[in-house]
Amino acid sequence: MSQTRALYRLQKLDLDLESRRGRAREVTAALEDDRALQAAQDDVAALEGQLRPQEARAADLTLEIKSVVEQARQLNDRLYSGAVSNPKELEDIQNKIAERGRRRAALEDSLLETMIAVEEQQEALDAAQERLRRAEMDRASAQETFGAELQQLKSEIKRLKADRERVASQISPEFIEVYQTLRPRKNGHALALLEGECCSVCGVGQTTVTIQQVRQNLELITCESCGRILVAL
Repeated sequence: MSQTRALYRLQKLDLDLESRRGRAREVTAALEDDRALQAAQDDVAALEGQLRPQEARAADLTLEIKSVVEQARQLNDRLYSGAVSNPKELEDIQNKIAERGRRRAALEDSLLETMIAVEEQQEALDAAQERLRRAEMDRASAQETFGAELQQLKSEIKRLKADRERVASQISPEFIEVYQTLRPRKNGHALALLEGECCSVCGVGQTTVTIQQVRQNLELITCESCGRILVAL
């Protein structure tokens, strides 16, 4: 294999390596990206934080209603027990019974509103938990898929690096230096094929002398337009 053809092979390996490394970075980022899962977890936590106080309030209201009912029962028993005969005291008991009734009605209204809020928040929490379940499944699937792809990419990168070292060992240091200097200036494409009489990258026709020199593969000949090293396969 001539030096220029070896350089062209080296360029292909470098481009393949860049492609694999770029994809490996993307896959690694995807493996580390848990924003969707975190958002779903945050939603569940926030809704749980809103629901628990409402449930506690509903429990407290239920207990208070039971207490008020019991107080009213005891007052009613006393009222009709015959143990109290003083009109003033009897009126006071009746007032207390009426007050307990009003208190019970207010508490039951509050309990109804709280239970409605609890039901709505529970529905929202159920939906958020379902979204979290799907997010966890998607995350697990992505981990499996991207994990397998990353291992494949690592294997390919290892193979390409070995091929590159082998090809590079066949090229003179001077040619390697020219190639490495051109690569960043030519977006990774330091070499171009001579297709007929034209550069395959810029499409500009070359002189007869240039074409002959390129086909001899004895030295590095560059395109008269774009400055890339020309290779005849």
